[in-house]
Amino acid sequence: MTKRLAALSLAFVLCLALLPAPAGAEVLSGWTSKVDYENADPNRYAIEIDLTNQIITVYEYAVGGTVVLQSLCTTGSAEFPTGAGTFRMGELKEHFGYFVAFGQYAQYWSQVVRGVYIHSVMYNSTKLTSMSKSAYSDLGKNVSHGCVRVLPDVAKWIYYNCPPGTICKIVKNQKNEALAAALKKSMPSYSKYAQPSDDKAAPRVVPALIRYDGTPLRTGFSASRDTTVATLKAGAKVLLLQIGPEWCKVETERGELGYVKSQYIVAYPDAADTCVTSYVAKSSTYAYAGMSTSAKKLARVPSGASVAVERRADEYWWYGTYEGAAGYFRVRYVEQRTSYVYPSSDAAGSAVPPPAGTSGGGSSSSGSGGTSHSGGLG
Repeated sequence: MTKRLAALSLAFVLCLALLPAPAGAEVLSGWTSKVDYENADPNRYAIEIDLTNQIITVYEYAVGGTVVLQSLCTTGSAEFPTGAGTFRMGELKEHFGYFVAFGQYAQYWSQVVRGVYIHSVMYNSTKLTSMSKSAYSDLGKNVSHGCVRVLPDVAKWIYYNCPPGTICKIVKNQKNEALAAALKKSMPSYSKYAQPSDDKAAPRVVPALIRYDGTPLRTGFSASRDTTVATLKAGAKVLLLQIGPEWCKVETERGELGYVKSQYIVAYPDAADTCVTSYVAKSSTYAYAGMSTSAKKLARVPSGASVAVERRADEYWWYGTYEGAAGYFRVRYVEQRTSYVYPSSDAAGSAVPPPAGTSGGGSSSSGSGGTSHSGGLG
């Protein structure tokens, strides 16, 4: 899901022309979410989030440099304040994710520190038409649960251009009502906002195993505020939706979502082949000598049998082989299946994991570390 930057604020309009062309996409190696970055240099940009004026600004190289993006945002409420400080952006990213402890969705999550993310305004589903009207109208107010909500196109730009290690400074600046009003006025109405498009493939999820019996699946990073959704067994299969060296957001085979400490997970995030594609007969069918059911039947393919498909011949036919018979197979009866390649179960142990700590993903260089609420409470 990659979305385009629409010029939605005065600073956007004036400053987009200053942005250099991307040098080339790059996916970072190691325990970090697999984003196809347009900029992978953490020193290329710096972010400032102004809690007083509810404004997010991206600068070239350092806070106070050339402004390349500026827009209204929504930060934490008085009950769930967004903590001030200077941080280096964390490794956790998600293209279109669900808030485990909140019940809504958002696009383009970029971790600042612990459970504080920069992400789009809220959606009621994964449909772009479900963007929350109230969340859109609340831009410029401090009413979130601690995360920093922005316009979807702003979130998209940060997602692809501000990799882990990018400086994010959260501050309280002097009141600037004129700038906030100008940014608000430059925003289109809710009904006229154009959702950003995205021609990049969604980041691949990574198959993994749980290392220990008794591993807790948590709603977030906080030991005091968050709860255990489920207790996972050694060898349980999960998919990594967000990847970090301390925490990962995972989905279980039963569809449960939550956070697991990375030390309790067996995975190979940089493996080239995390999926395999196979072709299986949904019901009994045949290998034909030509692309017609009146062509000679070369072999009978029983239901559940695997076919070695080489290519798609046209809309209705595959070409491949079955038990030495090379021919054509009806797409209607031979389906393409994608399955994940999980690590060997030998890598999972049976010992109960050590007590869960309270440290979270992302590295702060100074500051309070933000709120200690659930991972990604919008």
